[in-house]
Amino acid sequence: MLTLFFFTNLTVTAVMTGLIWTIQLVHYPFFHRLEKENFNKHMDEHRKKISFIVLPVMLIELATSVGLVLMESSFRGVFVIGLLMLIAIWLSTALLQVPSHSKLASGYTKSEADKLVKYNWIRTILWTGRLMLMLLILSQLSLFNL
Repeated sequence: MLTLFFFTNLTVTAVMTGLIWTIQLVHYPFFHRLEKENFNKHMDEHRKKISFIVLPVMLIELATSVGLVLMESSFRGVFVIGLLMLIAIWLSTALLQVPSHSKLASGYTKSEADKLVKYNWIRTILWTGRLMLMLLILSQLSLFNL
Protein backbone atom coordinates (compact mmCIF):
# COMPACT_ATOMS: atom_id res chain seq x y z
CA MET A 1 0.00 0.00 0.00
CA LEU A 2 2.84 2.37 0.85
CA THR A 3 4.46 1.78 -2.54
CA LEU A 4 1.18 2.54 -4.34
CA PHE A 5 0.70 5.75 -2.35
CA PHE A 6 4.32 6.78 -2.94
CA PHE A 7 4.28 6.30 -6.71
CA THR A 8 0.83 7.87 -7.04
CA ASN A 9 2.01 10.86 -5.01
CA LEU A 10 5.20 11.14 -7.04
CA THR A 11 3.20 11.06 -10.29
CA VAL A 12 0.62 13.68 -9.29
CA THR A 13 3.32 15.91 -7.80
CA ALA A 14 5.24 15.71 -11.09
CA VAL A 15 2.06 16.54 -13.03
CA MET A 16 1.34 19.57 -10.82
CA THR A 17 4.95 20.74 -10.98
CA GLY A 18 4.91 20.67 -14.77
CA LEU A 19 1.53 22.36 -14.86
CA ILE A 20 2.48 25.12 -12.41
CA TRP A 21 5.62 25.95 -14.39
CA THR A 22 3.50 26.19 -17.55
CA ILE A 23 1.00 28.43 -15.79
CA GLN A 24 3.79 30.55 -14.28
CA LEU A 25 5.83 31.08 -17.43
CA VAL A 26 3.18 30.95 -20.16
CA HIS A 27 -0.40 31.12 -19.00
CA TYR A 28 -0.52 33.86 -16.36
CA PRO A 29 1.78 36.26 -18.25
CA PHE A 30 -0.49 35.77 -21.27
CA PHE A 31 -3.32 37.45 -19.33
CA HIS A 32 -1.67 40.78 -20.25
CA ARG A 33 -2.16 40.02 -23.93
CA LEU A 34 -5.81 39.02 -23.87
CA GLU A 35 -8.34 41.34 -25.46
CA LYS A 36 -9.56 43.55 -22.64
CA GLU A 37 -13.15 43.63 -23.91
CA ASN A 38 -13.33 39.80 -23.73
CA PHE A 39 -11.18 39.39 -20.63
CA ASN A 40 -14.06 38.37 -18.31
CA LYS A 41 -15.11 35.65 -20.76
CA HIS A 42 -11.51 34.38 -20.91
CA MET A 43 -11.25 34.34 -17.13
CA ASP A 44 -14.50 32.41 -16.71
CA GLU A 45 -13.34 29.84 -19.24
CA HIS A 46 -9.90 29.63 -17.61
CA ARG A 47 -11.35 29.02 -14.15
CA LYS A 48 -13.74 26.32 -15.35
CA LYS A 49 -11.22 24.44 -17.47
CA ILE A 50 -8.24 24.69 -15.14
CA SER A 51 -10.36 23.55 -12.17
CA PHE A 52 -11.45 20.48 -14.13
CA ILE A 53 -7.75 19.59 -14.54
CA VAL A 54 -6.17 20.61 -11.24
CA LEU A 55 -8.84 19.85 -8.64
CA PRO A 56 -8.83 16.04 -9.01
CA VAL A 57 -5.03 15.94 -9.20
CA MET A 58 -4.62 18.20 -6.16
CA LEU A 59 -7.10 16.09 -4.17
CA ILE A 60 -5.23 12.89 -5.05
CA GLU A 61 -1.96 14.58 -4.08
CA LEU A 62 -3.43 15.65 -0.73
CA ALA A 63 -4.95 12.24 0.02
CA THR A 64 -1.77 10.34 -0.83
CA SER A 65 0.39 12.84 1.08
CA VAL A 66 -1.71 12.37 4.22
CA GLY A 67 -1.64 8.61 3.67
CA LEU A 68 2.15 8.58 3.40
CA VAL A 69 2.48 10.49 6.67
CA LEU A 70 0.14 8.08 8.44
CA MET A 71 1.90 4.93 7.24
CA GLU A 72 4.98 3.47 8.89
CA SER A 73 8.05 4.35 6.83
CA SER A 74 11.69 5.25 7.23
CA PHE A 75 10.84 8.36 5.15
CA ARG A 76 8.01 9.61 7.38
CA GLY A 77 9.91 12.78 8.33
CA VAL A 78 10.40 13.69 4.67
CA PHE A 79 6.74 12.88 3.98
CA VAL A 80 5.75 15.28 6.79
CA ILE A 81 7.86 18.03 5.18
CA GLY A 82 6.20 17.31 1.84
CA LEU A 83 2.75 17.49 3.42
CA LEU A 84 3.59 20.81 5.08
CA MET A 85 4.72 22.14 1.71
CA LEU A 86 1.44 20.96 0.19
CA ILE A 87 -0.55 22.69 2.95
CA ALA A 88 1.35 25.89 2.14
CA ILE A 89 0.43 25.43 -1.55
CA TRP A 90 -3.24 25.02 -0.67
CA LEU A 91 -3.11 28.09 1.60
CA SER A 92 -1.44 30.12 -1.13
CA THR A 93 -4.09 28.98 -3.58
CA ALA A 94 -6.94 29.89 -1.22
CA LEU A 95 -5.52 33.14 0.14
CA LEU A 96 -3.66 34.57 -2.86
CA GLN A 97 -4.52 33.00 -6.21
CA VAL A 98 -8.29 32.54 -5.79
CA PRO A 99 -8.85 36.15 -4.64
CA SER A 100 -6.70 37.42 -7.53
CA HIS A 101 -8.66 35.33 -10.01
CA SER A 102 -11.90 36.67 -8.51
CA LYS A 103 -10.74 40.26 -8.90
CA LEU A 104 -9.63 39.61 -12.47
CA ALA A 105 -12.99 37.99 -13.22
CA SER A 106 -14.51 41.46 -12.73
CA GLY A 107 -12.12 42.93 -15.27
CA TYR A 108 -8.47 43.16 -16.19
CA THR A 109 -6.06 45.33 -14.27
CA LYS A 110 -2.35 45.21 -14.92
CA SER A 111 -1.56 45.40 -11.21
CA GLU A 112 -3.79 42.40 -10.36
CA ALA A 113 -2.41 40.31 -13.23
CA ASP A 114 1.14 41.21 -12.12
CA LYS A 115 0.27 40.26 -8.54
CA LEU A 116 -1.05 36.90 -9.72
CA VAL A 117 2.24 36.15 -11.51
CA LYS A 118 4.32 37.38 -8.57
CA TYR A 119 2.50 35.43 -5.86
CA ASN A 120 2.25 32.29 -7.98
CA TRP A 121 6.02 31.90 -7.54
CA ILE A 122 5.18 30.62 -4.04
CA ARG A 123 3.33 27.63 -5.47
CA THR A 124 5.86 27.15 -8.26
CA ILE A 125 8.77 26.95 -5.83
CA LEU A 126 6.89 24.75 -3.34
CA TRP A 127 5.72 22.26 -5.97
CA THR A 128 9.22 22.11 -7.41
CA GLY A 129 10.58 21.48 -3.90
CA ARG A 130 8.00 18.74 -3.30
CA LEU A 131 8.99 17.03 -6.52
CA MET A 132 12.66 17.24 -5.55
CA LEU A 133 11.86 15.65 -2.17
CA MET A 134 9.96 12.83 -3.83
CA LEU A 135 12.78 12.25 -6.31
CA LEU A 136 15.27 12.22 -3.42
CA ILE A 137 13.22 9.49 -1.77
CA LEU A 138 13.02 7.61 -5.07
CA SER A 139 16.80 7.76 -5.35
CA GLN A 140 17.09 6.19 -1.89
CA LEU A 141 14.37 3.67 -2.50
CA SER A 142 14.77 -0.05 -2.11
CA LEU A 143 12.21 -2.76 -1.55
CA PHE A 144 13.41 -3.07 2.05
CA ASN A 145 13.28 0.49 3.34
CA LEU A 146 10.09 2.00 1.92
